[in-house]
Amino acid sequence: MNELERKKALNRNIKVISAVILALFMGIMGYMLYFHGVQAEEIAAKPGNVREQAKRNEILRGAIFDRNGKVLTYSERQSDNTQKRIYQGAEAFAQVLGYEQRNTVTGLEYALDDILTKDEFVFDFSKEGFLEMLKDPSSVLNRTKEGNSVVTTLDQELQWRAYDLLGDELGEKGAIVAMNPKTGEILAMVNRPSYDPNGLKENYASLNEKQYDDGVFLNTAARGSYAPGSTYKIITLLAALEKLDGIEERTFKDNGKLDVNVGKDLPNVNGTIHGNIKLKEAFAVSSNVVFGTLAIELGGESLAEVAERFGFNKEQSFPFLNMSTSKAPKYPKNEDGALAASGVGQTGVSASPLQMAMVASAIANDGNLMTPMMVNSVLKYDGTQKEKFEPKLYNTVADTETAQTVKTYMKNNVDTSRNETMKALAKLRGAGKTGTAQDFYQKTDGTKIEVVNSWFVGFAPYEDPQIAVAVVVLDGGSGGGKAASIATELMRWYTENR
Repeated sequence: MNELERKKALNRNIKVISAVILALFMGIMGYMLYFHGVQAEEIAAKPGNVREQAKRNEILRGAIFDRNGKVLTYSERQSDNTQKRIYQGAEAFAQVLGYEQRNTVTGLEYALDDILTKDEFVFDFSKEGFLEMLKDPSSVLNRTKEGNSVVTTLDQELQWRAYDLLGDELGEKGAIVAMNPKTGEILAMVNRPSYDPNGLKENYASLNEKQYDDGVFLNTAARGSYAPGSTYKIITLLAALEKLDGIEERTFKDNGKLDVNVGKDLPNVNGTIHGNIKLKEAFAVSSNVVFGTLAIELGGESLAEVAERFGFNKEQSFPFLNMSTSKAPKYPKNEDGALAASGVGQTGVSASPLQMAMVASAIANDGNLMTPMMVNSVLKYDGTQKEKFEPKLYNTVADTETAQTVKTYMKNNVDTSRNETMKALAKLRGAGKTGTAQDFYQKTDGTKIEVVNSWFVGFAPYEDPQIAVAVVVLDGGSGGGKAASIATELMRWYTENR
């Protein structure tokens, strides 16, 4: 091999080696980019990531307060790199607050995580600041790093009362939402069954087995989805008042069952025949015949358009709060059976208790629906206010006159009822609508069982509404029973104590 050939061979070898080195370099760089850009977040979130846990524990997690300054949850320092979260509200606040355990965070704890773990301390570089530090250097050098605290809109006493009413007195599964209709502030948000987040580490395995069956970790008050039954007639009523001329003067003939061309006929509860009735009485006796008829005349598109003003058929994400998408189907008129049933809150209609509390709030507030809010303010480590959240209008669902008419109908429901619970609500100057809804409940083994859910939505007092509520009791039977009883007692307590 001559000199020229040796040089060519050497150059080839150099090129091959260079290519191999370049490929290895590119591979390493690609892996590093993948590791930092794709896997880093996943690895950081793993419970066993000691470095991430230590980083989170450098700052003492801020407290969460109720609207009156009562502590709902706070953290205690256990050692230099560990802290313990303590939940004062225990089971009553479990789903709405969620929990913070190692790197797992849920509920309001998750929504507020960046706020609660941020230390807002800034050294005062003024002359006075330096003099203060010289007097007590440890106040700066050895200070405990503390996150912001948050003041919620929740009322601790009302929350506990709602929790007791739903569980201890009636032993039921369900959810309650109470709101201030004028501001959108959520005063209480309760779920049953529940769990104690203070004992979560020891009981997590057994609780997780019940997750699908009992929904112990799910905030069903906001994330649940149920057929609202006759409480949905509030929306059908509003649509009819707006879109059907002369509807209040019209006389309907109720023979106990609405015959339809396609699908199942729609009967009244127990097949009751109401005879010749006008709209106001039909709403008071909750006539399925009349409201099924109204739905057919309105059509699916018109009925859904009114529901959508309240937030139906839209993905909802309010500040620090997510709500499941409520559904208002748009059945064509040739599917009159399904269309009629949708007008009474069945056959494809679904809503969370929060959604139905929004419906009651909007009517109570003369057609103005306020954005649901869970947080009033953020406080820095020293207790000074960092940020204040103000009420905001979500949507105007109806003009004042039409909303007032619906309010009057809801008040008439209570005043004309012979139900003892409704008589008690009448003394509070309350207004509302009951609902009885057929629904299905899926167990952990996948089997479905049919249930009859008890609903009530309403507000009090009628002249100057201070509280609006939605209550659902799963498999609770008639809405005029358990749900109405809980709602009435909750509104009574609030109007007398707040």
